[in-house]
Amino acid sequence: MKYRVSTIVLIVALLFLLIVQNIQAAPNLTTEPSANLAAPAGEYDFTTHGTAWVAELPTQFDIFRPNGWGISVSSKNAGQFWVHIPVPFPSRIANDGMEIKYVEFCAQSTNGAITKPVYMDLWEYPGRIASIPVTWAANNNKQCFGHTFNPPIWAQDLGISVQLKFANPAHKITLYKAWVKIVP
Repeated sequence: MKYRVSTIVLIVALLFLLIVQNIQAAPNLTTEPSANLAAPAGEYDFTTHGTAWVAELPTQFDIFRPNGWGISVSSKNAGQFWVHIPVPFPSRIANDGMEIKYVEFCAQSTNGAITKPVYMDLWEYPGRIASIPVTWAANNNKQCFGHTFNPPIWAQDLGISVQLKFANPAHKITLYKAWVKIVP
């Protein structure tokens, strides 16, 4: 009786192995030479949450406090100080290199007339790919500043640097998201 049960279990196990060899648990990632892999046409948006901002020289800031929506900053003295944020995105989708079409960051000042972002520098290893003067309305509203590349440019990565101008230490800037739009 034991012999019959073990024979049946052995036969079932062998059948199981034969069947499993013909079934793939994951998709076959190899392609036929005639297969045309390409990223679907369209635009792809990637954002980084505002709590990812970092100060270039943290000792220049009196407050650099993360909140659920971003980072609140104020300076110890009047002056211009840099903050940075990475914006990860895929440089390739399928067989297509992705190109940067648009870059944006958002912020809010307690006195947008005199305490505000003044420059946005865009970086790709190993250097700067753009330096853009920021136009900023003289109000206390949340604002976003962006730059369009026409034609789009290819970059292997993206870092955004923003120069903040503080007229005095009494004012505060809240830094929100950063965003990149890429196209195949």
